[in-house]
Amino acid sequence: MKKYLVIFILGFTALTFSACDSWVDNNVNVDPNNPVDAPINLVLPSAEVSLAYVVGGDLSRFTGVWMQHFQGVDRQFEPINRYQQTESDIDNTWQTLYQTTLNSLRIVETKATESNSPHYRGVARILMAAAYGHIVDVWGDAPFSEAIGGNSNLKPKYDKAQDIYAGIQKMLDDGIADCSSASSTLKPNASSDIVYAGNMAKWIKAAHALKARYHWRLGNGASALTSIANAIGAQADDAMVNFSEDPTGENPLSQFMSQRSGYMTVGVKLVELMNATEDPRRDAYIEADKDGKFTIDCNPGPLFASSSSPVPLVTYAEMMFIRAEIKVGQSEDADAKQSYTNAIKASMALAGASDGEATTYLGRADVMPSSALTLKHVMEQKFLAMYTQPETFSDWRRTGIPTLPAPANAVGPTPRRFVYPLSERLYNSANMPTGITTANRLFWDNK
Repeated sequence: MKKYLVIFILGFTALTFSACDSWVDNNVNVDPNNPVDAPINLVLPSAEVSLAYVVGGDLSRFTGVWMQHFQGVDRQFEPINRYQQTESDIDNTWQTLYQTTLNSLRIVETKATESNSPHYRGVARILMAAAYGHIVDVWGDAPFSEAIGGNSNLKPKYDKAQDIYAGIQKMLDDGIADCSSASSTLKPNASSDIVYAGNMAKWIKAAHALKARYHWRLGNGASALTSIANAIGAQADDAMVNFSEDPTGENPLSQFMSQRSGYMTVGVKLVELMNATEDPRRDAYIEADKDGKFTIDCNPGPLFASSSSPVPLVTYAEMMFIRAEIKVGQSEDADAKQSYTNAIKASMALAGASDGEATTYLGRADVMPSSALTLKHVMEQKFLAMYTQPETFSDWRRTGIPTLPAPANAVGPTPRRFVYPLSERLYNSANMPTGITTANRLFWDNK
């Protein structure tokens, strides 16, 4: 996989398009080292890496500090730990998602349509849905219907978050239809698709998994269960973006911890829950101190913080936890426990825990009760299984689980959303909602 990550740099620099109405031959001043166009097989992996770099980077760190997966202890992340966020903190996140990730995916979508290549277009639409899902879940109202229009519209309107949710579901349906096409002139393969190597069946399952996520965010249990039945059905089929040991293709958390050493450690709640059960995933999640202890002074461990660690986009464990949560609400305890067990075993396998360790862990009364499974059981275990993933922030806002005591120096309650970025206030203020703070709730956040 290492060689494919270099594509990110190539794709990032290749996505500037220009045109000039002139009698001069446009090929005269073309720099061969800076092409004005890029083939679809290079743009797609660039977009995949871009999305993963944001999901496993800024989104993971900011929401992870608030959710106590991490602890901000110095520089920029110390005020984040106190629940302060400025419009400059998240400006790069916003711009990367729109200018790089979504713009690249729109280019793939356009090129795929022009070349009659629905398989490429389907993958692009599924990834666009995932990107917009992250945007709406931390910012709420955002550019959607007029977004990524290039120079034709530099000040897009903001769509209501509810409408974006509907648009995401349609985008996923369209992606599923495209990936189901019997023929495609150009087809993603191992070198152009670093998630599934062009496997359309797996992309269709990932799209259904995303549909389940967003159905359940709105409390649509029946629709979520239908989607889960067609979604990722095994840990081996998780949608992951793999990174490289090469410094130019390093995992975003690994890069952050090496370049900004001392800014961030593991979080209070993560350490508390894992130590309470002697969780066999601790060695993978947390780098033990010199005495072999797992404390809040430790750094993130190798599973998600090594240079070649993957960034999860959507997983089988997530699907099983959603199913377990729904079944708890329906008082179907046997089904809930089976889904809960499947989810924990998948998480254990990803972390390298043995079957025996997983069985011992599930044998604990505080993990698997003899009485009915509760929402607290499900959400605390999901909190652990979804370590580093921004989805935990949405889960906590929906359920209030786990309980997250605020730091002693917190300036207010745990944030419910991001503020809007500086670039929007400066260049799109006529459309950007005003008066928004981290205390404002999104439309679905009614816990």
